[in-house]
Amino acid sequence: MRSLLLPFLALLAMPVSVAAQYSRFTVSPLAVLPADSLLKTRMLVSLDGFLRDKNHPEQPSLYTDSAYLKHYAMGFDEIVQIENSKKYSDSNFFRPQLLNVIRLKQPGEYLIKLGFMGMVNGQPIIRKIYSMVGKDRQDKIVFYPAIDWVVRDWNRQQVGNIHYVYPHTLDMGAARRFDRFNTELAGWFGMKPVELLYYDCSNAQELLRIKGVDYDASANYLRRGDSDEDNNIFMSGVGSSWYAHDLVHFYCAKFLPRPVNRAAEEGLAYYADGAWGESFEACLVVLKKYVADHPGEDLYQTFKKAVMVGDISLKYTINALLLKDKIRREGIRQALEVLKTENTDEGLDKSLQTHFGLTSGNFNEKIRKLLAAS
Repeated sequence: MRSLLLPFLALLAMPVSVAAQYSRFTVSPLAVLPADSLLKTRMLVSLDGFLRDKNHPEQPSLYTDSAYLKHYAMGFDEIVQIENSKKYSDSNFFRPQLLNVIRLKQPGEYLIKLGFMGMVNGQPIIRKIYSMVGKDRQDKIVFYPAIDWVVRDWNRQQVGNIHYVYPHTLDMGAARRFDRFNTELAGWFGMKPVELLYYDCSNAQELLRIKGVDYDASANYLRRGDSDEDNNIFMSGVGSSWYAHDLVHFYCAKFLPRPVNRAAEEGLAYYADGAWGESFEACLVVLKKYVADHPGEDLYQTFKKAVMVGDISLKYTINALLLKDKIRREGIRQALEVLKTENTDEGLDKSLQTHFGLTSGNFNEKIRKLLAAS
């Protein structure tokens, strides 16, 4: 961490005239910029324009490739509005600094390293360190997400409808199982299986790296997924090709009309694949134990308070239990109707009353009976 702080600490001694040249960022005194003065100026002016435009990804920018981003909609999402700090009530708290420029093998291409940092009582607070690729177009530099550069040496394998991109080895058993589930899940929605481009990462930190994130102060976890439903891109950072939980979210986002209640959708994802490496059956065991240990507790209050047991949500597990019962009695299509309600607690309550006859008065009794029968 000490090495990460050095460029930012050096900023304090930076001449005001240098720091003020570009209104949206500063340049680390340790940064190695192109020796060609015209290229250097072109790069810095282009970076200033990119930083001006990045918080409005819905609008075209001279400094990004709109055709490329049309096929990779995640784009620069990791640094959109990154300057904002709710904690310090400052929309421009985490200010960008150009840390370094690395010339790549391809002529005219550069790896750009940015840091986003704020200062509190003289202490630097690093929010994120981010990489992207800049390509020289002679009149300007155009910036691209780092993903293609990061995965340039990764392996590729087609398994059914899924094209896997992975860094080390592929668990073919898990990959084939996931492909079969992709086909099954498509049937739930009455659709053909989606042909996925699947970035199969070892963990969340590796997933962040392909999205350009070298360091994120809030990323103190090892499991994460991401996706671009418009372009059928799926990412997992869970250490396995099997990630059915997030594939449910992918299909819901792609095929269900809005609004969709997120808590009900989580119930469907729990039903399909549990959560955080625990199967639905394991989540159900956790819920049953909690209920047995709290015989006098009103489960409606447990549900409303979204009680967690470790990483397991009892609310989502109850939703999964209800959906399982709905699927058994009426089929998956009727179960999907439960999700089609406003994404609020009131919307969920209304849907549960409509489809299951649940109210605050009978919730506890009915859920306990359903659990006992499961």
